[in-house]
Amino acid sequence: MIVAWIATLDAELRWIDIERSTVTVHVSASGARPAAAAGYVVEAPLAEGSLDDTETPHLALVINVGQIRVVGAGRSADERQRVRAQLLGPEGLDAERFSRIVYHSLTIDRIEAGVWLVEGELGMRAQFLPLNVRAVRRGDRFTGTTTVSPTDFGIPPMRITGVSTPVDSKVRVDFDIVLEAPTPTQ
Repeated sequence: MIVAWIATLDAELRWIDIERSTVTVHVSASGARPAAAAGYVVEAPLAEGSLDDTETPHLALVINVGQIRVVGAGRSADERQRVRAQLLGPEGLDAERFSRIVYHSLTIDRIEAGVWLVEGELGMRAQFLPLNVRAVRRGDRFTGTTTVSPTDFGIPPMRITGVSTPVDSKVRVDFDIVLEAPTPTQ
């Protein structure tokens, strides 16, 4: 009976497929027109993650700050590298001191068919602050969008290289989280 219970626990814990999952941050300059021309896109690959897929689900995600990349058409490789260095430097995410960004759920409520309200905490720069997210679940995929205020985590408003205005006080975060296929129990 104990072996069956342990196998059930293992079957309910699902790992995040970090190769197929994406977290994308959209940063734009305050008052810039068009905003897309003055902003940039940051890819924040997941390092690990899991979902306890039970009646009381729990989600945990980890981003390795050193793996963050600045992407986007119309930006030179030099410009992307300068923005990345600024983003990871002491006035940004301070990657030397804080190597991880983490998110974990406190509660997850299924508010309608295929839609979850995830009440959780985002941890950056040794601070954990509430971040609630609405996620749409289609099979083993969760998608959604939220906003984050970097200044809440002690990150001063940054100036994008070559742009005279600082970035917006909030950044848009799009996520597409894919679960790995369940492992068959033995």
